[in-house]
This record gives sequence, C-alpha cells and structure tokens, in this order.
Amino acid sequence: MSVGRCGAPVMAAATARQAIPRWSAATILARAPPAALSRDSVIGVALAGGGTNWSLAQGLGGGNSDAFQAGVYGATRWGPAYLAAALSFTNHWMSTDRFAFAGDHLSASFNAQSFGGRVEGGYRFATIYGGLTPYAAVQAQNFRTPAYSEADLNAGGFALAYNGRTATDTRSELGGRFDRLLLLNPEAALTLRARVAWAHDWISDPTLAAVFQALPGASFLVNGATPAKNSALTSAGAELRLANGVMLIGKFDGEFASHSSTYAGTGTVRYTW
Repeated sequence: MSVGRCGAPVMAAATARQAIPRWSAATILARAPPAALSRDSVIGVALAGGGTNWSLAQGLGGGNSDAFQAGVYGATRWGPAYLAAALSFTNHWMSTDRFAFAGDHLSASFNAQSFGGRVEGGYRFATIYGGLTPYAAVQAQNFRTPAYSEADLNAGGFALAYNGRTATDTRSELGGRFDRLLLLNPEAALTLRARVAWAHDWISDPTLAAVFQALPGASFLVNGATPAKNSALTSAGAELRLANGVMLIGKFDGEFASHSSTYAGTGTVRYTW
C-alpha cells in the first residue's frame, strides 16, 4: 500500500545548476491478508521497504535514501456502493554527497518522516459492457525534514545549513473506473480494468531556507519545483486468473498536466495455494 503521488517512498530532491539528475528506486512490499470484519467489510495491514539513489551529471554529486513504510487499510460495501480508507507512516534515512566551487566536498545525512491518508467512495453500475464505477476521493500527505547541516570535508567554506521544513499536499479526485470480466475458457478468466479521473492539488509553499555555515548572515531561499494543481489521471490494466492458482497482472498508470507527464508500469506474478 502506498499513499502519495507514487508507489515508491517520497524521494529527496537535489538542485544544481547545469546538472542533469538521474535516479533509480526499488521497493519491497509485504501485505498481510485482510481480515474480514463482516461479510462486506475487511481491514488489513501492509509493510514496505524501499531504496532510492540519484546522481548528478558532471560528477557534481549524488545521494541515496532508505525507507520503511507501515500502513493500515480497510473497505466496506453496501451492495454496489463502497467506502475505502488507508493510513500510512514512512521513515526515510537520507544522505547527500556533493561538490561545490573549487571541489569543496560536502556531505549530509538526516532522517525525514511522512504521513499519508486517503478516503475513497464510489458506486458501481452494472451494464452490458461491464461495470462502471463513478468515484470521489480525498488524500493528504505531510512530509517533514529536520534542520540539518552539511559536513565540510576539506574546509572549503561552502557548507550549508538548512532549516526544518514541513510540506503538505492535499488532493481531490473525481472520476470513473471500468471493469469487464471475460471467460476465455473453463480454466482461465481475464479481467480488464481502466480509470479516468481529474485531480486537483492544494500544495504548500515549496521554498527552503539555507544559510552558509561560514557566513551566518548570508542566507537564501531554494525554490523547489511546484507540481501542477490540475492533472488528468489514467490507468489501464489486465488480470489473468488461471485455475491452477497462477495470476498474471499488468497495469499502466499515467498522470498528465501542463508542463509535466508521469508514466508508471507494474507487472505482477502471483500464485495462490
């Protein structure tokens, strides 16, 4: 389970002039089978661990982070209507390593925390073409970084100190989901799913205050990239269930806004016995 803009944990950002950032990420998820509170209600827990690393062109530096996430989720149905909710907490262990003017080598490490939550409700209409489910959702994420300072490894005088910062993103979604079940043969069933939605984000000010440690009065603001406030969400996927307990799942997700586009693909192989 993940709450946020992406399934991987929130990653640290770095800014450098004339540099091209590159990053990679890996996530491991463990989810306990949901417990049935009643015939129409379930609750469950999920744990995840992840790691990211990024680097800057021209040898200007890089960084990495490890994260642990824990969450709880639940859902209930009243006939074709449903209500689902999720809460999560993530702790991030982050480190950075960069080179400033004249090769000044700077490094830092700090821990950050994020909290997230989502509530979603919808109503499924059965049609001759499949199920159509209009839905609405609200989710919020809070990400906090502490005050921390860089270590100046060769005393070049360019180490920075940063104030603590808490950023928030509250998102509303309004859209629809489609599903259709196809019986391929007595031992295989294919489920097709799709989603189209409009999302609006209320995002806090992304500025960060920094000061040169060698010149305490020389402070400045770093302006982070502000995500678009309005975006279109799309997804398409297929799930193949076989009688021998094997399940194959493929999914594509896209988020499109002015001046930005995000794509993600997921493949899953599952075996149940």
